[in-house]
Amino acid sequence: MLFVLGLRPAPALAQAPNVTYNGPLTITRGGTYSGNYRSTDSNTPVIRIETADPVIIENSILAGAGDIIWANNGAANLTIRNNQAYGLTPSQDGRGRGRFLAASSARNLNVTSNYLEHTTGFTIYQWSGDGSPSQTVTILRNKVKNIDGRHRNGGFTMSNFVGLNTVRNVGNIEIAWNQVINEPDVSSVEDNINFYNSGGTSSSPARVHDNYVQGAYPLPATDPVFSGTGFTTDGDGSSASTTAAFIQAYNNQFISTCNAAMNIAAGHDIRFYNNRMITSAMLPDGRRLNGTYAATAIFNAYQQPSSVMYNNSVDNNTIGFIKWGYSSPYQDRHDLSSGACANCPNNTHLPNPITVQTEQNEFTLWTQKLAQNGITLGVGGSGTSTGTTTTPTTPTTPTTPTTPTTPSTGSGNTGSTPMSGPSGYTFFRGINVNGAAVTLDGNAWEAASGAANVTVNGTALSAPTVGISPNTEAARADMIRSFVYSRNVTASIGGVSNGTYGVYLYLWEDNSPETFDISVQGQTVRAGFNSGAAGSWQRVGPFTANVTNGSISIATSGGDANLSGIEIWKQNAAPANQAPTVSLASSATSVTVNTALTLTATAADADGTVSKVEFFNGTTKIGEDTSAPYSLSYTPSATGTLSLTAKATDNAAATTTSTAVSVTVNAAPTAPTTSLPAPANATFYRGINVGGSALSIDGNNWEAGTATGVTLTGMVFNNRNTTLSPAADANRTSMLTDAVGGNTVGASLSGVPAGTYSVYAYLWEDNAPETANIVVNGATVQANVNTGAAGSWQRVGPYQVTVTNGTIALSTTGGHPNLSGLEVWKHNTTTTTPTTPTRTLYRAVNLNGAATTIDGVAFEAGTTARNISTNGGKLVASTVNPNPATDANRTSMLRSFIWGLNLNLSVQSVPNGTYEVAYYVFEDNAAETVSATVNGQAVLTNYSTGSAGTWRKTTPVRVTVTNGQITLQSTGGYLNVSGLEIYRVQ
Repeated sequence: MLFVLGLRPAPALAQAPNVTYNGPLTITRGGTYSGNYRSTDSNTPVIRIETADPVIIENSILAGAGDIIWANNGAANLTIRNNQAYGLTPSQDGRGRGRFLAASSARNLNVTSNYLEHTTGFTIYQWSGDGSPSQTVTILRNKVKNIDGRHRNGGFTMSNFVGLNTVRNVGNIEIAWNQVINEPDVSSVEDNINFYNSGGTSSSPARVHDNYVQGAYPLPATDPVFSGTGFTTDGDGSSASTTAAFIQAYNNQFISTCNAAMNIAAGHDIRFYNNRMITSAMLPDGRRLNGTYAATAIFNAYQQPSSVMYNNSVDNNTIGFIKWGYSSPYQDRHDLSSGACANCPNNTHLPNPITVQTEQNEFTLWTQKLAQNGITLGVGGSGTSTGTTTTPTTPTTPTTPTTPTTPSTGSGNTGSTPMSGPSGYTFFRGINVNGAAVTLDGNAWEAASGAANVTVNGTALSAPTVGISPNTEAARADMIRSFVYSRNVTASIGGVSNGTYGVYLYLWEDNSPETFDISVQGQTVRAGFNSGAAGSWQRVGPFTANVTNGSISIATSGGDANLSGIEIWKQNAAPANQAPTVSLASSATSVTVNTALTLTATAADADGTVSKVEFFNGTTKIGEDTSAPYSLSYTPSATGTLSLTAKATDNAAATTTSTAVSVTVNAAPTAPTTSLPAPANATFYRGINVGGSALSIDGNNWEAGTATGVTLTGMVFNNRNTTLSPAADANRTSMLTDAVGGNTVGASLSGVPAGTYSVYAYLWEDNAPETANIVVNGATVQANVNTGAAGSWQRVGPYQVTVTNGTIALSTTGGHPNLSGLEVWKHNTTTTTPTTPTRTLYRAVNLNGAATTIDGVAFEAGTTARNISTNGGKLVASTVNPNPATDANRTSMLRSFIWGLNLNLSVQSVPNGTYEVAYYVFEDNAAETVSATVNGQAVLTNYSTGSAGTWRKTTPVRVTVTNGQITLQSTGGYLNVSGLEIYRVQ
C-alpha cells in the first residue's frame, strides 16, 4: 500500500559504518562470500543472486539505497548470517528504501544473527523447496531497527519486517528470537509480520515464537488512521489449500502497536497463544496515539465460506491495550475486538493503568528472557531455537473493515464484481437509496423512493462523472454514484418479520476521505470507518441485525457519509444439531505402572464447535481438554487393564463417546544388579555424565560434563519426574535424567591419544518418541534410532572409531533426542601378524586439480586424466579451510572437486581383477546427507558431510572388476569428491 503525504520532514539517514566498500556483487556460483559491499542506486541490489547453488553470505557489512540481497530468479539456497545491513537514502523520488532480502520461489532461506537498520525487511514470494528442515524459511536471532519505507521527497511505502506471500504448505517454517524495534516518525511498518496466503502443513505448522516486536505507527505517529499490526494472517485464497493455514504464534511480545497487536483476518488452523500484547497509546514524549483500535481479533476479512476460514483461536494471552473512549474490559481499553473475537478464551487482562512504563517493563522482561535461555542477538548471536508443535484450534466468523483502494482512472463502469450473501442466508431486500429499481447479482433491488416501509434521511446527490474504484459493471456503478450524504445519515426498513438478518451497506467517496462510525439496530458495528479517496467504494458487512420489533435501523455519525445502497439477507432456519465425532488414541497399548500415557482425541463438529473433550477410564473421569489438540497425560498407579474412552461435547451440548481403547498396565521391572557389558579386548578410557556431576557407574569413574577436554552441544536440563524403563540403579538413574537436549545434541572429547576406540551413547526420552541418527567423527554410524516413550533409555553402540587427530566427537542429526552419557573404551594393541594381501597402486587422481604428491603417492592431474567420466560439475572453494587441518598438497586437492546430486564418477579401461578403492570427500558449504556405492558395494551410508571444511578419506572398498569399470554412484544430497586412490590386490 502506498501513502503519499506532501508535508513530511526529511527522512533520517541510516548510519552505515565508515568502512571501505566494494561495489555491488553478483553471485553466479555457489560458495561462501564475505566483504563490505554498497550500492547507491535504488535499481541495483547490493548483492544479486544468479545461481541455485548453495550460497553463504556471512560476516559482511552491506549498505544500499535499493534491495540489499536480491534473489528473485528462483530456487535460491541461501544462508545469511552475521551481517550488518543498512538502508541508504533512495536515489529516486517516490521510492522507499530497499528490502533486506527479496526472494521469489526460493528453495531454502536460513537467515540468522544479522543486524538490520532502516531497511524494508523480508519479502518472500512463493516457494520451490520441499519443506524439509534444509528447504524451508528460517529467520532466527536477528536484531532489527526501523522498518523504513519513507521516500526522500516525502511520502512513504508501508512495509513488513517479514512478509510471506503464497509461501503455502511449507513445513518447518520458523521465525523466532528476533528483536524488532520501530521508532515513531522514523519508520513506516504496516504489519510487522504478515502471512498472506501462506503457512505450514498439518503435521508441521509454521512457528512464529519468542519474538519481541515494538512499534507499529502511522506517519505521523499521532495520525488517527492506520491499518498496521504486530502480526496478521491474511490473504484472499478462496479454498482451504490456497489461504493462510497451519500457523502457530506463541511466546511473542507485541508492544505499542497501533490498530492491533495480532489479527487473524483469513485462514484456518491458526492459533495465537501465550503472547503478550501491550499498548499504552502514549509516546514517551507525552503525545497520545490516536490510531489504536483493538489488541486482537478473528474476523473474516475476505468473506470466505466456513470451508475456507475455520478452526482458529486466540487464547491464553496476556493483554493490556488502550483505545481511548472504549471500555473492554476496563475504561479506555479494547483488549478483544468487539464482535470479532468469539473464539478468544482464557486470556488474562492486565489491570489499569497501562502506561509507557508498562511497555518499558516488557523490554526488561525480554532481556531477562534472553539471558535465561542463553540467547544472544544480532551479529555473533547464538542460542538454541526451541518451540512446541501443536495443532491450531477453534473457528470464527466476524468481519473487519477493508483497506480503501486508490481509485483508477476512467469511468469505473466496466468489468464485474459479483457479490453473494452470507452462508445460510437468503436475499430479503435491496434498496437503491437514491436511484431506480435495478437488478444486481440476480436479485431485484427497489428504488428507495416509493418502496414500502423504507425511510432514508440525508441529502440526495449524484456524481456521475467521478470515476470509481474498483471498477464494476454499469448497473452497480450507477447505483453507487447516486447516494444520500450527511454527517448523520439514518435509514429504517419496516415490515420485517422477527429473526436474524445480515445487513450490507454500499458506501463510497465522491470527494476527500471522511471518517465516521456506523451503527445497526442502535449498536456501533464499525468505529472510525475511513471512506478512502475520491472514487473508492466498499460493500461493508454483513452486520447482524436481530429483529424483534419489525424493523431494521441504520445510522452514521461523525464525518460526511455517502450511503448508496442497503442489502439485507435473512438467516435460514437452523438445521437440527448434529452430534460431534470423536476418536481416541493412546501413546502405548502396554505400559509399566506409574508411567505416563499420552491420550489424544480427534474431535470435530460438522455444524458447530467442540466445547470440550472428557477422558474416562471405565466410568471414572480422569480429565478433560477444552481446546484442540485434545490430549491428556494420564499416569496409571495400579496394574491391570484400562478401558479408556473420550467423550466430546459440542456447543449445543450434544455428546458422542469414542470406541474404548484397551491398555495393559504391567508391574515395574526389577532394577538390574549387573554391569553392562564392555567391548572385547578393550580398557575403559572415559565416561562423561553429560548433564551432571562426577559419579561411579559399573565400577568405573565417570566425569562431569564440565570436565577438561569435553565440549557439549545442546541445552543442559534434567527431569526427575520420568520413571525409567527399564529401571536402573541410583547412579545410572542420576546420569540418565541429566542430559543435553535439542535438535542437534552431542559431546566431543579432545586430547585423545591415537588408537582404536569403541564409543557408547546413553539416550533417554523424557517426552514423546523421537527418531535421530548417530554420527561419530563425521560419519553416520547408526540411522533412525527411535528414543521410545517417556522414560525409555538405551545404551547404543559400540561404534568403533580410529583416532588420528586427537578427537572423538559424537553428535546427532534429526529429531530432538536427549544425550545423557558418553562412554569410551580403548582397544588394546595386538601382536597378531597382519594377513593383508599385497596392494599395488593402480591410479591416484586429483580430480579437479594438478598433478601432486600426497602421502608419498603420485596423483595424476584430473584435468587431463584419461578414461575418467562424470556427470558432476567442477568447483574450487579456495577460502574454505579443511577440518581437520592437513598438509598443503592435500589441502589444495581437497578444495578442488567435482560435485553434484546423484553424482556418477566412472574410471574405464580397468583390467579385470580385484581392487581396493578409496575417495576423498570434502564439504565446502552446509552439511548434506548422502549415500554412495562403488560397483554396487556401499562406501557411504547416510553419511553427513559435516560443516564447511569437513573432509574424509573413505574406508577402502574391495571390488572385483569384470567389465573394465570402477563406478562411484551417489544418492541423497550433494556430494563433493576431490580425489580417488585405486590399488590392485594380488
